[in-house]
Amino acid sequence: MSELSNYRAVGLFDLVSAPVTPIGSFDAEQFKLDVKPLLEKGSAFIGVDATGLDFLYSDACSAFCQVQQKLAEKNGAFAVLTDHDDVVTCLKKANLDKTIHVFRKEADMVAFSMKEDEALHSAKPAAEEIVEEVPTAKSNNRRETASMGSLRRRVTGRFTKSFNAIRKDAKTIEGGLENPFQEEKSSSSKWIWVVVGLLVVAAATAFAVL
Repeated sequence: MSELSNYRAVGLFDLVSAPVTPIGSFDAEQFKLDVKPLLEKGSAFIGVDATGLDFLYSDACSAFCQVQQKLAEKNGAFAVLTDHDDVVTCLKKANLDKTIHVFRKEADMVAFSMKEDEALHSAKPAAEEIVEEVPTAKSNNRRETASMGSLRRRVTGRFTKSFNAIRKDAKTIEGGLENPFQEEKSSSSKWIWVVVGLLVVAAATAFAVL
């Protein structure tokens, strides 16, 4: 007899038959032993068939939580198949209904598996497309950076040259503003000396006559 004969495939899930103790309660320790080979072989979707059980103790909920955490590391899921409301209530009290999947029928488990399988296949091409676009995006960024750097150098050179020209013109204008009457002052000095010379000649002539 195969050691894995205690489970069957339902959709994506490896559905393990719930082990029970002699008194009819869920055997949490045996469940861990039954699930271990599935985890070792890489199963990412594991469920337990709790159909027929009307109650779960805390040790069962603790075992479910441990398996769910290991499957979450593989982006997988853990599920409980049950037809009893009290089992669902036990899972809700342990807050497991928010982290594991609870199914009432195998058909629901199969429907979930089909949707999950479609999501996995549609997400894979999208991821590959993103990977192919990354190098193009990087190269575009480098070209954009280079062009921006060239533009920055051209703009800086142009404005620096213009600024120097403005400063030179400003100095010329400033010099003219500092001595606005320089040329007029030189002309006036010449005429003053001419007048003085004439006065000296006139004075010398008058002295000679006298």
